[in-house]
Amino acid sequence: MKVLHLITRMDGGGSAVNTLITATKQAEAGYDVLLAFGPSQESKMTNEEQAKVDAGLQAFEALGGKVQVLTHLHREVGLHDQRAVKDIRALGLSDFDIVHTHTSKAGALGRYAADGQDVKVVHTPHGHIFHGYFGALKTKIFLKVEQYLAKKTDVLIALTQAERDDHLALGIGTKEQWQVVPSGVDVDAIAEWMWEHPVSEAHKTWDTVSVGRLVPIKGMERLITAWEVVVQARPDAKLALVGDGEDKRSLEKLSSRLNIIPNVEFVGWTDPLPELAKAKSFALLSHNEGMGRAVVEAMAAGLPCVVSNVCGLKELVDDSVGKVVDADDTEAVAKALMSDWPRDISRATRARAAHYSIDAMMQGLDAAYQHVLAKDE
Repeated sequence: MKVLHLITRMDGGGSAVNTLITATKQAEAGYDVLLAFGPSQESKMTNEEQAKVDAGLQAFEALGGKVQVLTHLHREVGLHDQRAVKDIRALGLSDFDIVHTHTSKAGALGRYAADGQDVKVVHTPHGHIFHGYFGALKTKIFLKVEQYLAKKTDVLIALTQAERDDHLALGIGTKEQWQVVPSGVDVDAIAEWMWEHPVSEAHKTWDTVSVGRLVPIKGMERLITAWEVVVQARPDAKLALVGDGEDKRSLEKLSSRLNIIPNVEFVGWTDPLPELAKAKSFALLSHNEGMGRAVVEAMAAGLPCVVSNVCGLKELVDDSVGKVVDADDTEAVAKALMSDWPRDISRATRARAAHYSIDAMMQGLDAAYQHVLAKDE
């Protein structure tokens, strides 16, 4: 099978990680895979994040996968989009069995370029951009575009049922078009790492850890604000933020204003597993989230999770593995973060994480591909 994966940018974010894992596994299975993406400077990656991305791309190419950087494919709308469409068409779309687009911008340009071509089109939004990203007018325009492009798509893939239902409620696609395929996480490798690097409860460094890019959509300011309330009750409580991004300086200033600098550690972009091993719980208070790979990773590490009541997050977590909260209710968030978790909760979190394995994702994608290709038989 010959597959083109098209994504706006390749960085350390969940959608890019998902796409690279998918392309790599397909190349490993013998598929002829081309992975195309924009220059990715907009991500403002740290050297560590860039090195991790480069290593992943090298592993993909070592398996026979091909990489193409489309210099005119950018996240922002502009005249460059016309050239990007030409560049996408120049890839020879009709030569592929499947054109699989990912994320909003690449999904829009890729599906527009594929319209009228003899190829099956699959699109994974990786969440949606109708809350927390843009103003009302821009959001309305993007909604109309997505409603139109859904008619040009053979299969639409949601990472969770909640994401699918959100799109259907907005009139994007039909129930028959949508399939739910989770974003695969190597849960077995995480569990094995934790087994090999145990940290006793008495030596846990962090009361709570969060992993994610330090950007507005991730809601880290809500977590820090709630942490002030936690510190009032527990003066020695420690929060670790693993990641980096444009909001780091403003988040540091917020910690200073709240007088909790000693209680908040900005770990930076690093392997999250050692920090998860040293933590008692995990939190992610995003304003919007397609699924929340970091939450699955935390559950695979045996941590209870406190998450915001949005899209995919509220599907991942329930009272057996953590707490779902109104992230704008600071007192409620703080109370959840100070929960007295059951001693055996790690067993439940690991069992929940197993539903979001890489094998489960690949089986779901293969079924989706075979379904759409069978329509012509």
